[in-house]
Amino acid sequence: MRIISVFILLTLLSCSVKKDTAQDWRYLYDLGMSSFYAKNYSEAISYLYRASRVAPKEPKVWNALGLTYMEVEEYSKAERAFKKVLEIDPQFSEAKMNLGVLYFRKKNYKEAISYLKDAVRDEIFDKKHVAFYHLARVYKDMGDVENYREYLKKATAYNPLFIEAQLELGSAYMDAKEYDKAERLYRVLISNNFGSPEVYLSLARIYYETGRFSKAKEAVKMVIENRQANNLQRTQAYEILSKVLVEEQKQTLKRRSMQKKTGEKFGIQIAAFSTRSRAEAFTEKLKAKGLKDFSIVEVSGIYKVIYGRFPSREKAQKELEKLKNYNLYGFIVETE
Repeated sequence: MRIISVFILLTLLSCSVKKDTAQDWRYLYDLGMSSFYAKNYSEAISYLYRASRVAPKEPKVWNALGLTYMEVEEYSKAERAFKKVLEIDPQFSEAKMNLGVLYFRKKNYKEAISYLKDAVRDEIFDKKHVAFYHLARVYKDMGDVENYREYLKKATAYNPLFIEAQLELGSAYMDAKEYDKAERLYRVLISNNFGSPEVYLSLARIYYETGRFSKAKEAVKMVIENRQANNLQRTQAYEILSKVLVEEQKQTLKRRSMQKKTGEKFGIQIAAFSTRSRAEAFTEKLKAKGLKDFSIVEVSGIYKVIYGRFPSREKAQKELEKLKNYNLYGFIVETE
């Protein structure tokens, strides 16, 4: 009976040790990941390395260890860890992606492309958008602009809320002076509640480059009034505002010069609004009716819609009578 009791006790102890061991690697792994996200990489490596000794066949432990080594630029150790993952599980696509990122950092572009493309071929891989994004960055480093943009588009298509990729794609459009595409992208982000200072700053640049100065000023205002904007973003916003004001002044001087040459001193004010956007919306409706030659003049915060430029009050009066056919009524003002 005593021998049987001892055997039972040893069996129970053995089961207990195995159970505790299984719990230990998960506990160590969780501690390691907590340290990783807290950027305490020394501590993360310590926990994850211990977890790898307890559970040497657990791929996600080696993958996490590889990520941590990569953050501290221990690239050889990171490479061994990721390859250990693929020895254990050749279908572990996240390790393939991480190897691709590692080779990208080491500027081994051929290997980077190979592993990243292998990762995105996995139909059940849930981080394809990240792999596509890193493929884009590889091609950018290689100077292949076409593939760079193509893979950025894939990254944003697979995850439209992948903001980092969206912002980089917007910058790529702006670099190519494809301002309409960039504007649409930023507008979609804003409609999805991602109107960050960086987004509005980019819109301000687009509006300045395309000569839509009133919209540029509105975008600048959104940056300056945003509490999340940092000092650099505010400085850049003020720089854009300064450029806009200079260009507006140039246009005003040019317009006045032309008026003096042609003798056009009178216009017809047909509306006034408290915001430029409302004034612009009004003129767009009039243009849709076939009317042209509108200007918006700001006076003390009021945006006046002025129609036409005429050399005499008499000619302006004749045009004012014609406007009644469009149910438009206004009064003649001097334009200087």
